[in-house]
Amino acid sequence: MTSVADAAPSTDAAPSIDAAVEAVRTHLDGLRVVVADLSPEAVTGDAAVELVTLGIALERVGASLRTRYARRVETTGAFVGHKHVAGWLAEKAGESVGQAQGTLKTASQLAETPLVDRAFGDGRLSLAQAQVAADASAADPAAQETLLEVAATGSLKDLKAEAARVKRRAFGEASMQEREARAHRRRYCRIWSPPEGGVRLDAWLPTVDGARVKAALDQETDRVFKEAWAAGVRDRPDAYRADALVRAVCGEGSPPAQVAVRVDAGTLRRGFVEGDEVCEIPGIGPIPVDTARDLLGDAAFHVVVTDGIDVKAVTSKKRTIPAALRRALIERDQTCAVPGCDATQHLQIDHRWDFSKGGPTSLSNTCRLCGPHHRMKTTMGFRLVETDGVVRWVGPSG
Repeated sequence: MTSVADAAPSTDAAPSIDAAVEAVRTHLDGLRVVVADLSPEAVTGDAAVELVTLGIALERVGASLRTRYARRVETTGAFVGHKHVAGWLAEKAGESVGQAQGTLKTASQLAETPLVDRAFGDGRLSLAQAQVAADASAADPAAQETLLEVAATGSLKDLKAEAARVKRRAFGEASMQEREARAHRRRYCRIWSPPEGGVRLDAWLPTVDGARVKAALDQETDRVFKEAWAAGVRDRPDAYRADALVRAVCGEGSPPAQVAVRVDAGTLRRGFVEGDEVCEIPGIGPIPVDTARDLLGDAAFHVVVTDGIDVKAVTSKKRTIPAALRRALIERDQTCAVPGCDATQHLQIDHRWDFSKGGPTSLSNTCRLCGPHHRMKTTMGFRLVETDGVVRWVGPSG
């Protein structure tokens, strides 16, 4: 193990480093005093918004300091008195050793991905974003700029989806097939009775089987939700899902649900993905190309080949949404179309420019919105505005 003395920086650099450490400590002490003297009940709503925003920025700075310099503690052997650095970090942070190991893994990946490391260091990325981006960038360093762009403009869910595509391209088709084979070997469904009563379930399924289960549950959950809403009953989304599970397993559900599979035609022809091509189940993740080929013609699956029918040309003079346009919307708007909203359940198709005012039933003029945002648009005057490819959620005042 490298000693602290062996790995110490030169004496010329020590004064400036010591000054930086002291500055961080001084600012932290001052912040503690300010925050301790504040009372949430004493501030206005606008001030609370500003404080939350500042808190998020501070959290990012703290996560960057902790993660990036934990690796330096490891490489210098400064975790004196502990068997390994993960144990030292876990004790310092008041967390499990497993969580500390995750932090150290991210720190190691950041050392190999300088663009992601810089974005994390200056606060552009949250810890969660840095973990996802660093993990994918370690597999393909050339993808760093793309991942950072997705992190800046999309949600964490968008970033995870792009990271999955990056890793899939980096590891290749054989790796994807082996991953699915491992998932098949490890598949299980466990049921037990917890001490607090009731029954609990836990399952691990191969991707395609899991997608079928999810599609069936999503469809039945939507049905349960609509019935409850009509009856004036309000409950948690996961409670509706639990009711849907009972219906589906006990044979009380709707007709079989269809699973959408998105794949590029070029990928289907050659048998592996290239460039920005995809072969995936929206909302689930990548699948082997051979699996997608096997699903062609299966009534339980709707395979969307991206350079097939030109869905952008599907337009109707009626309010009713044509089937091809509906499929295109489901593929494009996998979450609520409002920027920053990750809702995936109970999405409703809506005309951006109202149909009653002449808005066409076309892909460019329709979108999928969650219930709350749909009501805000319908009753409060909010609207989606797109300028130079950037979509904004604008209030009545503009």
